[in-house]
Amino acid sequence: MARIPILHESDPGLSEESREYLAQTGKARGKMLNLYRALANRPEAGCAFSELIRTVYRSGSTLPPKEAELAYLTSTVVNNCYY
Repeated sequence: MARIPILHESDPGLSEESREYLAQTGKARGKMLNLYRALANRPEAGCAFSELIRTVYRSGSTLPPKEAELAYLTSTVVNNCYY
């Protein structure tokens, strides 16, 4: 059982903010990961996280995509953060 609810786009009980966050995230990523479904519980936190990822690993980064992914994976292993 998940400690943080995993929200789904089809849930009729979703708040408008959560529904909008999931719609934007799904459109931007193309594939909806459970991480983003969990973040939909706090859409403002999800938006901040998405902006951080865009800035550090995507459009705002000076690293080539392969090197950015290597840095991300290295920090994950060093900090024992296995998803």
